[in-house]
Amino acid sequence: MANRNQGFTLIDLVVTLSILSVVAAIAIPALGNMIERSRQEALKDEVESTLHNARTQAVLRRRTIEICGSGDGETCSANWADGWLVRTTAGQILQLTQLPHHSELSWTGFSESIRFRDNGASPASNGRFYQCHGEQVAWQVIVSRQGRIRQASETENAAQADLCQ
Repeated sequence: MANRNQGFTLIDLVVTLSILSVVAAIAIPALGNMIERSRQEALKDEVESTLHNARTQAVLRRRTIEICGSGDGETCSANWADGWLVRTTAGQILQLTQLPHHSELSWTGFSESIRFRDNGASPASNGRFYQCHGEQVAWQVIVSRQGRIRQASETENAAQADLCQ
């Protein structure tokens, strides 16, 4: 008897591709949401790190340090979505952060910039950074008048949802 080559039938291939299509249709949106949450967390961590670093530099240098939004990397503006500058009040740039993609990072506070004094306090610069996701606040980083930095709770984020309307 001759041994025939064995392989997959057309029906086997169609069933396999159908199953793979269903699995891909379920997995791809979940992967997109996971990537978006990861970007949000990375931005929040970058903001927090910058704030802690600027406060530390103010205390160590015994000088006022300012953080301000900057689109061009040289001058301050009220737009934080493209990046920010950390500088001394004399204008020396200590750190420049430019965001790789336009984010929905916003700052609301007493002034357009944040200034940490030589004792670490920021009496005229209290406020909050926040990022919107849809019509909800994804996260908030709050700066107190004493210069303390903390993350907002889920309850606080829900209560501030009007920031994203």
